[in-house]
Amino acid sequence: MDEHRIRHRAYEIWEQEGRPEGRRAEHWERACRELQEEDERAKNEGPDPGASDPGTPARASADSGAGI
Repeated sequence: MDEHRIRHRAYEIWEQEGRPEGRRAEHWERACRELQEEDERAKNEGPDPGASDPGTPARASADSGAGI
């Protein structure tokens, strides 16, 4: 998991809770857990059917003038 994402999420949690002192480890663990759950949900849902896959080349349409 990306440490930058965890740090950013832990900071958001810290701010939401009123910037309490002494809870850095708790916020870090919570951020790890939340991001892991988020990643699992995204993995299980699969790609967004409306989004184009950047790894797939675009196809020329019939009226684009490209003779396929």
